[in-house]
Amino acid sequence: MNICKFIFIYLTIILSPVIFAANAADPFANPPTPAFEGQMGAPAPDIASAYQIEVLATGLVKPRSLEVLPDGNLLVADGRGELRIINSEAGLSDPIPGMPLVRSVNDRGLADIALANDFASSRQFFIAYPSPPPGESGGAASVEERTRAAEQGETFQVNLIARAQLSADNSRVENVEVISELPSRRLMPAPDGTLYISTVGAGGNRKEVQKLNTLIGKMMRINTDGSIPEDNPFYDRSMVRQEIFSWGHRDPDGAMVHPETGELWTIEHGPMGGDELNRILPGNNYGWPFVTYGKNYDGTEIGPSARTHVEQPIYYWFPSLALSGLMMYTGDMFPDWQGDIFIGAMSPSQGKFLIRLEMGGEEGRTVIEEEHLLVNNDRRIRDIVQGNEGALYVLTDSEDDNELDRHFPGEVLRLTPL
Repeated sequence: MNICKFIFIYLTIILSPVIFAANAADPFANPPTPAFEGQMGAPAPDIASAYQIEVLATGLVKPRSLEVLPDGNLLVADGRGELRIINSEAGLSDPIPGMPLVRSVNDRGLADIALANDFASSRQFFIAYPSPPPGESGGAASVEERTRAAEQGETFQVNLIARAQLSADNSRVENVEVISELPSRRLMPAPDGTLYISTVGAGGNRKEVQKLNTLIGKMMRINTDGSIPEDNPFYDRSMVRQEIFSWGHRDPDGAMVHPETGELWTIEHGPMGGDELNRILPGNNYGWPFVTYGKNYDGTEIGPSARTHVEQPIYYWFPSLALSGLMMYTGDMFPDWQGDIFIGAMSPSQGKFLIRLEMGGEEGRTVIEEEHLLVNNDRRIRDIVQGNEGALYVLTDSEDDNELDRHFPGEVLRLTPL
């Protein structure tokens, strides 16, 4: 027998069990070690929170974003780009006319809406959405159309950021103006009048995340006219996208401005494990795809969980909970919740519920307790907002999954004390 052939057969026999074992790796085995005490696995409270649930609105299709208006009404946006008013007495309105055309597939397209800080006087809000290419009139498209466009190298959508105004009587969207052509996931207006924008760094583009000449896997910061703030960390730098505020992000799907410090905080989807709560500092690197507390979906390691000059998350989850939406409670209706962080969970395996994190420590950046609310409701939570009166409003996703036999409309729930 040829010696090379013999060696090949021998190695195949010897290594096959090793290869099989690697392919069959338990994704939850050998969980990562936290960088500091309290970075994950905070205990549940001794006494569960008491609250009551009211369904304020139902019948929503793929809802994405929820905002509270100064008059107490709610503004809800869905993936098709439809905007509606929710009134506690009149219920859910018809779609508000005047929104720009949104390119959607399976009713998902619009990324986010966010009210300007001066909305009460300006009536201005921001829209992050994919638009059909110039010359195309239709917004909705099929998966097949998207695939065909990719195969033929054609433009399927144009990612835009726009500002617009909601009329004083909430009946129409006016003065829509595109301010920038940028990718987006979530929007968050900053106290200084600028606008934060998150972008996705998951999928096949992960090698671009650490490059500063692309916008993949970044937190961006722009002025509300689309220009670049002069105090951005990479302002006036050549060979770098000057919109970048921070980088190394996988998929930030929730953002808030801390009500006390004014800092930007985000939540981020990890791969298999490694969902994160982050405090975003200008010009800093958050590690993805080289530093993560998550693993590949086959259970193999991606990289270390810590590295010099890479920011650590305030808190992380292993396994992942599929996070969406982020806010800190500051109201009086739930005194025990003041200063607590709320996050939605959408995991098909770990559960669908509302996460409450009690914060403490010397600088208020330590998770003391983690409580899961609305567990029995078992709905994917997309967004959470605090009402003017202090109630908590929760936006749940619609589902139409024959394989899992899950068929639910999107809803808005109102949580008040018992």
